[in-house]
Amino acid sequence: MAKYFDNKLVSLKETGNDENWVHQWIVDKPERLGIGSFDIIAQELHQYKNKGGRLDLLGYNKLINTYYEIEIMLGECDSDHGFRTLDYWARERAKNPNSIHYAVLVAEDLQGRYKTIIETLPQFLPFIAIEIQTLQLITDTGEKIITCKAEIIAQPDELVEKGGPEIVSTGKTIAPRDEDWWRQNQGDAFVDTVKEMASYCENNVGTSRIDFTANSYISLKKGKRTWLPMWPRSDGFYIYLPDDGTGTMDQPSERFIEWQKKLGKIGLELSWAYKYNGGANTLGFNVPKTKMKEELLLELLKNSYELA
Repeated sequence: MAKYFDNKLVSLKETGNDENWVHQWIVDKPERLGIGSFDIIAQELHQYKNKGGRLDLLGYNKLINTYYEIEIMLGECDSDHGFRTLDYWARERAKNPNSIHYAVLVAEDLQGRYKTIIETLPQFLPFIAIEIQTLQLITDTGEKIITCKAEIIAQPDELVEKGGPEIVSTGKTIAPRDEDWWRQNQGDAFVDTVKEMASYCENNVGTSRIDFTANSYISLKKGKRTWLPMWPRSDGFYIYLPDDGTGTMDQPSERFIEWQKKLGKIGLELSWAYKYNGGANTLGFNVPKTKMKEELLLELLKNSYELA
């Protein structure tokens, strides 16, 4: 019979670990960040001559000629670390302009004051935000076991994992995304939740085809049009829905404002994401699994499906 242990989310500081521990946790296995396989080629990389300013980690994937400028912090994200991440990314990009570069911010808490800008930045820049969650398990003998996991909170619509200039060929092919790939890389829970949503939409919204082939999300398609892309989240998924095309970069549509008020009543926070999909799928928000069959959400899904 399986044993069950009490557990709770804690900060790394509570476990006696510090930022250096996070550094080593990533260096030992960069895949832990969930953004693919790459090597750490530099640590504490100086950015200013005879001054402060050091990039925590520089990752590189030779196969796709891609650099990852990684900045790490404990606790809640602050403006200093956020801006520093972009500063180091820009400097490394200038050094290697023929390569692909991603600014990667790793923090324990990305849900505070800067949550909106963190979710918005990937629409304009190759920016990835990753939250480190620490779980403390207590065994029946009182022993404490610490586990950590990384969750991608924000990323570009299409996280580049192939292509790019000056690629070094290895003779290997990159496996296409399919259901098995998503189960192996994001887990059964996410895929099962997506398939449950797909079945729900098929029965209540309209005919859709499930597509596993995108780099960073699983989508439902109406014909050739992606109308419901779903990004992995720990408790469900993040989606973008079609709008009526009347909004602008600076001014959301009246439909958005109406649905923002409606969904607020059931605890769903809508964001205006004008650049996503060329301004077609502009209504972005997180959908916890517990809310994905809310009547108000179903009404919005039906309306959005008609606009697709």
